[in-house]
Amino acid sequence: MNVSVRASGAWQHTLDIEVPADEVERRLEETARGIQRRASLPGFRKGKVPLTLVRQHYAEAVEQEFLEHFLPRATGEAVGEAKLDPVVPALVRNLRFSPGQPLRFEALVDVRPEVEVKDIRGFALTRRTHPVDDAAVAAMLARLQQESAVFVDLERPAERGDFVLLDSVRLDANGRRIASSRARGLRVHLGAPDQMPELEAGLAGATEGQERTVDVRYPDDYGNQDLAGRSVRYQVRVRKIQAQKLRELDDTFAKELFRLDSLEALRARVKQNLEEEDSTRVRREVEGAITDELIRRNPFDLPPRLIDYMLDRVIREATEGRAVDETLRQELENRYRPGVERSLKRDILLAAVAKQQGLTVSDDEVAREIDTMAQSDPRQAARVRAHYQAAERRNSLRESMLERRALDKIIAVADVHDEVVTPAPLVVPATR
Repeated sequence: MNVSVRASGAWQHTLDIEVPADEVERRLEETARGIQRRASLPGFRKGKVPLTLVRQHYAEAVEQEFLEHFLPRATGEAVGEAKLDPVVPALVRNLRFSPGQPLRFEALVDVRPEVEVKDIRGFALTRRTHPVDDAAVAAMLARLQQESAVFVDLERPAERGDFVLLDSVRLDANGRRIASSRARGLRVHLGAPDQMPELEAGLAGATEGQERTVDVRYPDDYGNQDLAGRSVRYQVRVRKIQAQKLRELDDTFAKELFRLDSLEALRARVKQNLEEEDSTRVRREVEGAITDELIRRNPFDLPPRLIDYMLDRVIREATEGRAVDETLRQELENRYRPGVERSLKRDILLAAVAKQQGLTVSDDEVAREIDTMAQSDPRQAARVRAHYQAAERRNSLRESMLERRALDKIIAVADVHDEVVTPAPLVVPATR
């Protein structure tokens, strides 16, 4: 196989590949023998058709199967021979193929941009911490108390403060049920601060087993964009009217639900968790500021095919693999493109920082990180270890650790301003 390499763009190479005619013929013969084992023609049993007749009668299938199997393999060998490291699968184009002739084609190979990061010193960073006070701990305990509540059935019409357990379905403009909108086992709290007035009014006085039609007008800033600013009609069936019964916040609560010795131990755990959450938030904000400054200081163009490849992956994940029309796809591309480009530039720049600063992550360090993750939740330890058995996942973890070290290096030489932010009061919904 003859391979020549030429630059065809920023971070892109084109491989001109030629496979000699004798090798092409040998590969075609191998493919034909494979088809021969499952081929049949009048007068011949399955698998007994002479090879010459297979090549004649199944010529199109032989050529198609040959190209489907051989092209990726030949492209991979050519990329390896050229010592290139593609960031996306190579694109095969300009294929020229005729039996008895050499196979010629081009492979478009996009490689990771090699960027030299400018001075990483002097980044202006602000760490805004929110101290965890007693009020925040009390609010979280109240939330845990709410989440662990039990519900007691009531044999009377629904009143303010009750919970209505129901099934619902949306109705279209003609009053027909929209099957895809069915929801079962919804629990609606009458009198909750964030409850929509129309829904509460529509369920007031409802009784077990009753069916009602309820019209709801959603505010323009409603979280679900499909419902925001719309008036929607629902048909609901009431399963039960219930009252919420809260457990006492005491040592028994801590022992039975969280396997801790006392309520004080639970308070300490809650405070620790809130502090860790705030620390994670602070770190995320600082990393975001570093990313923005790195990109500002070090402008460069990404390979277009890399952007398209990652954008396609993001859209497929967002749509769960469903087919989308061109209009929706364009809308999704416009929505996700800025984030995809920012994420790609972040990864490339942090990898460059790590390389320039001589940062590395050893196999032993990766193993210790996996041990730490496994020990943090013994119930999931086996699953965590199994997950990282694959070399690809261990390499991905190594890259994440290396990125973190690059970020730590930048923070260490940054101009960091620490700011303590007084937390806003946490509101806990009133309960009965």
